[in-house]
Amino acid sequence: MRFELEHLDSYDDEALLAELHRVAALIPTPKITRDQFTALAKVHSSTLDKRFGGWKNTLEKAGLGQRFDTSGSQKDREEILVKIKETAEKLQKSVLTLTEFKAHSGIGGGPVRRIFGSWKNALAAANLTQSALGKRYTDEECFENMLSVWTHYGRPPQHDEMNESPSIVGSKAYVRRWGTWRKSLAAFVQRVNTEIPEQQQPLQKKEQDSEKSTEPKRGPRDIPLALRYYILKRDHFRCVSCGASPAIRMGVLLHIDHIHPWALGGATVADNLRTLCEACNLGKGTSPA
Repeated sequence: MRFELEHLDSYDDEALLAELHRVAALIPTPKITRDQFTALAKVHSSTLDKRFGGWKNTLEKAGLGQRFDTSGSQKDREEILVKIKETAEKLQKSVLTLTEFKAHSGIGGGPVRRIFGSWKNALAAANLTQSALGKRYTDEECFENMLSVWTHYGRPPQHDEMNESPSIVGSKAYVRRWGTWRKSLAAFVQRVNTEIPEQQQPLQKKEQDSEKSTEPKRGPRDIPLALRYYILKRDHFRCVSCGASPAIRMGVLLHIDHIHPWALGGATVADNLRTLCEACNLGKGTSPA
């Protein structure tokens, strides 16, 4: 009896395509399906799918494009594209994650990968863009995103929630950078606690400190990250005017508003800042902070 390895010695492109040719010679039918290949090969068809961007592309890469089974695949392809577009329209988003698509369409990731090779390819076919999850971000971008998600839930976000809207930085990016999700949260808290802006001091103290100055500092118009977190936390992540909170009602957006407008001399200090929902902020008759 002859014994052979049940796996490939190498998994480079040349070795994978050679294995495809070996298996193709054993399949008597005109078409080669993924299941037929996997049953006879030393590597799973999904490996080739990921490497070459789908089964059709894999066969074409090996010069076996004529053996791709097109029966039903075009119909399935069009149905998935329609579902992707419907989901994006329903959520009013041009950037869609696979998790969102599965939750709102009832279609799993398997059919998407089988037909398109990857979620990125499916989105491209639907003329949509892929979520930026997985992109390399700076520490500051990670902290800005953390604050956005923290505000959305009104509490420290959980690991898996970083992979859902409104997050644009995935949980893996945080774990890669800080080691664990718990350490990522700790890094954010340390960031906002150690960089305590001067603007968080009460106005009375600032006025006392600036008595010797001819003109008190009112700070920049843009509100620093730590100060924004301080105001949101102080106001319990809800609109101080109507009580709206994104944790309670979907679609609520919170703004940090200058009570006395910055353009009219208002200072960027805690006593002159408040949390307003978008509706209250834009409806108050003056420009947003």
